[in-house]
Amino acid sequence: MFFSLIKKQFKVFLRNPSELLLLLVMPIGLIIILSFALGSLWGGSNGETMEIEIAVIQHEDELKQFQNFIVEAKQTIPMTEPLLESMKSMLPVSILLDQVLNNGETQEFVKVTKLEKSDLEDARNGGNYNAIIEIPEGFTNDYLTSVFLNKNAPTFQVYLNESEQMTSVVIQNILDYYQYQYSLFTELAKNQLLTEEMTIPTLDITSNIKTVASKDPITSSTYYTFSMSVMFILFLAGTIASHAYLEKDSHIFDRIILAQVNPVTYLASIVVSTVILTLLQIGILFLVSYLIFKVPFTNLHLYLLITFMLSLVIGGVSALLSSLNYRTNSAEASNIFSNAFVAILALLGGSFFNISGISPVLAEIGLWVPNGAALEGYLKLVQDGSFSSIQSIITNLGIQAFILILVAFLLFPKRGGIA
Repeated sequence: MFFSLIKKQFKVFLRNPSELLLLLVMPIGLIIILSFALGSLWGGSNGETMEIEIAVIQHEDELKQFQNFIVEAKQTIPMTEPLLESMKSMLPVSILLDQVLNNGETQEFVKVTKLEKSDLEDARNGGNYNAIIEIPEGFTNDYLTSVFLNKNAPTFQVYLNESEQMTSVVIQNILDYYQYQYSLFTELAKNQLLTEEMTIPTLDITSNIKTVASKDPITSSTYYTFSMSVMFILFLAGTIASHAYLEKDSHIFDRIILAQVNPVTYLASIVVSTVILTLLQIGILFLVSYLIFKVPFTNLHLYLLITFMLSLVIGGVSALLSSLNYRTNSAEASNIFSNAFVAILALLGGSFFNISGISPVLAEIGLWVPNGAALEGYLKLVQDGSFSSIQSIITNLGIQAFILILVAFLLFPKRGGIA
């Protein structure tokens, strides 16, 4: 019966092509796009650097808008010194121009030209710029109003030169990065959590990414192979937990209980099937990356060891989410995990960028989330790491798996129904 339950899990999973698309095709696509867009464009064999021309048209001075907002907002918001400092650190146009487009990494290949608003049409028709960013009048004032007074957020217009497809991809990645990172720091500033030690991290778009204790450079294709893989397996846990709740909601679980199958056996089948599917998912992603980018897997047995321990953790997460779904009689736990917690874990675990660029404290926390620990282990192995160098990571993952599975079995109802 136990193997029949596992077989059932596989059949349910294979009947959902949209989920296969999310768990396999999407990470493969992201690995390829990020590796080429953020690696080979600047690290080609010819040693040439791509130049990107960006024009910025600002309809109103940002500092003037900030001062006007302070005057208007004093009527509803107590303007304390810490709050004013937070506001100054989150002026959107200054961040975009100074810390994203003109930081030490991007200024080597991005040239920013400020134009007057009367030059917009000529710039659009001339084709001399790869992108034109038009920041409307009152943008900063509207932005601060949306943050502190809960109004609608403003937008700025970006005109891309479609004839330059490669540079358009690069610019889009830069702006996506800016939007994602800046949204994070906006939330920190709103809650007065933005300190002097925490700054907007610079966009790392060079072809080589080095860790703190690196021996050899880690290529961007290698980094994103591991970072995207450990991120997308988190979605697998939420997917299988959602499937488990659907079986409860459709009374399949009750029929399994009536067939004298122990609920512990049912939950164990969720853990085992998740482990197997996780191994298959990572195996496929690694194989594709090996074939396309020649990502090295010299100590294959150590990669398998980390992957197996990570799969146990994902199995524990899936079981715990299933238990919470059954306890609450809803799929809310797995939905919240997939829609919110996966992004948080990916951020802390370094799937998007090196989290130590924000805060060493967050970087340490990232080593205690499953995807962050596994990513650290994979990167150490790429740099000729041995078992001793990943022993603490294996122990870390083992502890996480044990705790998650234990709590899941303790919470899981011992009969049909809610509990």
